[in-house]
Amino acid sequence: MATPAPLWRFASIGIAAVLGTAILAEATLRILQGDRLLYRADPEIEYLPAPNQAVLVDGVDVRTNALGMRSDPAEPEKPPGVFRVLVIGDSIVFGHTNTAHANLATSLLSNMQVADGRRIEALNVSATSWGPGNMLAWLDKHGTVQADAMVLVLSTHDLADDRTFAPLHRDGLPQSEPLSVVADWLWRKLTPDPADSAPVDPRTEGDAQAALPLLMQRVAAAPLGGCLIIHPSAEEWAAKTPVAEEQRLEATGLSAGLAVFYGRSFIREASDYSDGIHLSRTGQQSLAHAIAACPALARGGDRG
Repeated sequence: MATPAPLWRFASIGIAAVLGTAILAEATLRILQGDRLLYRADPEIEYLPAPNQAVLVDGVDVRTNALGMRSDPAEPEKPPGVFRVLVIGDSIVFGHTNTAHANLATSLLSNMQVADGRRIEALNVSATSWGPGNMLAWLDKHGTVQADAMVLVLSTHDLADDRTFAPLHRDGLPQSEPLSVVADWLWRKLTPDPADSAPVDPRTEGDAQAALPLLMQRVAAAPLGGCLIIHPSAEEWAAKTPVAEEQRLEATGLSAGLAVFYGRSFIREASDYSDGIHLSRTGQQSLAHAIAACPALARGGDRG
């Protein structure tokens, strides 16, 4: 008669099987999930991309510099022979998560020159779901970093895109990489997100409306002027005629002293959109040329 295997052997086999399954699940989830773009909370800006990242989000190359811009590193002192422009916006400018670093409008713009031969350095000041209050708070905190000109890209939804000052949603705006993606996945599935039940901050109401004219005035005050590009949704673009909210953005921009352009003047095809609002690779190319057409850039910095 065969001697039964000792219990410790069965236990060790079971433990090894559990560990092997856990390691396989961890490796599989890490491959499927890819890297995370991390954010950091800010008491005034609300949130912004964490600095100095180089990650692949769903296979898309996303980089940030020391100020959390989706741009290459930028010297605090503007180098000689450079025309520096700040391009400010939300996920349209940020490129959502479908646009690789090299295909961003700001990256493409940085391969161009202004009329006097200076190289354009386009700095991308943006983040997903930012509104006027976020953008203004960024400028209040960091200044214009010696920009010669500024370009603001807004859509009609920005008229009501208020800062909430609530805890950051752990799924949409993660602040750290988990030690274990399996444990993190289970934790997120089984526990509520504190951001969902956070009380409404009284500063939220009317935040975008209050910040909008101040933001536009700040952009217009750039040494060589500023420009507003009103970016339409795919539905607004198809309608051909500006809706009332677009006209309101235009009126506010003109009152602030901005040169104003409608996205209809540069979006050529429906394929310039990757979804109902965000730009495709060809749309980013069109946006780069629209920014280059803003007066301060088109004249090579000559106000005359």
